[in-house]
Amino acid sequence: MKKTILLLFLLTFSVLFSQSVREMFSEVIIDWVKGDISSAQQKIEEIFYKPIPAENLAEFWYLRAKLMIETGRVKEAYEDLRNLLVVVPDQPEVLSLVNNLEFILQGKESDSFNMKTLKTLPGFKDGIEYFFTPTDVAVFGESIYIVDPVNKRFIKSDGSNFTVKTLSFQPEQVFTDRDGNVFLISRDGRVFKNEKEIGKFLNPIGAGVLDSGEFALVDVDKIVLISENGSKREIPIDGKPLIIDAEVYCGQVVVLDTWSNSLIVINVDTESQKNIPLPVPTRSFEIFYDGSYLLLDQSGNLFHFDGKKLQTVGQIPQYVNIEYEYPYLFGMNWDKNSIEISLLKSSEPIFVHIDSFELTVDKMFLYVRVEDAFGRDIDLVQLFSDLFEARGRVPFEVSHELREYTVYISDEEFLSKKVYQINDRKGYCVVVPPDIAFSDEQLAVLKLKNVKLYTSPEASAALKDFCYKSGGGIGEPHFLKHNLWVFSFSYVKPITEEIIPISVSFKTPDMNYSDTVYVTKRVIELGLK
Repeated sequence: MKKTILLLFLLTFSVLFSQSVREMFSEVIIDWVKGDISSAQQKIEEIFYKPIPAENLAEFWYLRAKLMIETGRVKEAYEDLRNLLVVVPDQPEVLSLVNNLEFILQGKESDSFNMKTLKTLPGFKDGIEYFFTPTDVAVFGESIYIVDPVNKRFIKSDGSNFTVKTLSFQPEQVFTDRDGNVFLISRDGRVFKNEKEIGKFLNPIGAGVLDSGEFALVDVDKIVLISENGSKREIPIDGKPLIIDAEVYCGQVVVLDTWSNSLIVINVDTESQKNIPLPVPTRSFEIFYDGSYLLLDQSGNLFHFDGKKLQTVGQIPQYVNIEYEYPYLFGMNWDKNSIEISLLKSSEPIFVHIDSFELTVDKMFLYVRVEDAFGRDIDLVQLFSDLFEARGRVPFEVSHELREYTVYISDEEFLSKKVYQINDRKGYCVVVPPDIAFSDEQLAVLKLKNVKLYTSPEASAALKDFCYKSGGGIGEPHFLKHNLWVFSFSYVKPITEEIIPISVSFKTPDMNYSDTVYVTKRVIELGLK
């Protein structure tokens, strides 16, 4: 009888202790959502001095690792996560965070490339012709923009539905900037911004929109930069090139000279120019997220070229034109009157961050960033994402918003001290001195906290590279908004003290990049208050 009483006492004590630990875990989650990171960190450390239920160990470790990163203990968090993979080797959010940290801390370079067509946009759908001769594509947020010059059509699609507008001119090229403005270049050389004409040229080839907000194009033998107020600046191109393609990247305009089969890289600030000879006869090129190149040769073979090494990516002879917006390759297939969307990337990670969440009586709302390895927004997330509750896929809705960055100028103490005092993840653009010290561990903190660094042109090449990797750049920040994806779903209300993981996943052919938050009965009670 005494043994039975003792056993019941121990079982009751164990259950109560587990409930107490789970209640503390719930408070950690609420502190994290509110941005009280110091309190959340203190509580999670207290939990690890107590017995943690074995079935919840992964959840406790994962949340603790994220808090450690936010407070600067990056390498320690990385080692903990690697140990956690021994326990849960296939858990997507743990794998994603480990991959992210390895990429940052170890400087892993891109190797083999994966390309897989995942979606086709048909020009004919349900008996209706939306486009017939597509020549160019651009994306912004949840929208795909298509131009069909023969039919004078400008088409907007969310990947499923189409809205068609007939124009008074033949739009042949289309571009967007990070504020959502749409630039069109007509077949007769006119340039439009949101359908308002802003210039006319002999043979304009659009390159894109620079971080300064200037729209860059090439006109025969010069670069033309059109500012937001309509003023124009010209930069002559050395030699007598025959230019057939152009792109922008980090304060540079890159053009393809078919005479010399080389790329001419023009720095728009210094106007300096350099030539990069190409190893294959190239008819079109795109720029990878890190500044390397995707080359399309005369036979439709696609290559990756980093300036030294040439790698074969695939064959796409069926496309009359391609556009690349990381990680999407858009192929214009005139034979099938369609646009095919492929995911094309290497081993670099995609960063998925659930910045916060909100609860109503019926629904949960997750506020999510999806960025490339250099902190730039990824579009069309609604087409390639999933949401999981308690590891099972659930119905959900996705909407796109633009959230504005807070901008301020800081001193040399920002990376060593002040960055850790930023608690919310709503987004900051911070201008720092050109002689500031920095480290790879701090880059991991910046990415998790949604902080983009900017510095002056006088900074070292290493610091400039660090700023670009954070998602920032050189000079004063110009585009002050970023993508925010709002995932909403009807959540299950737990009746016990169980911990329910809620995960957002961005799917690629090689991996599901994921982040996870947790809900408990106590979290819901506190959240609704």
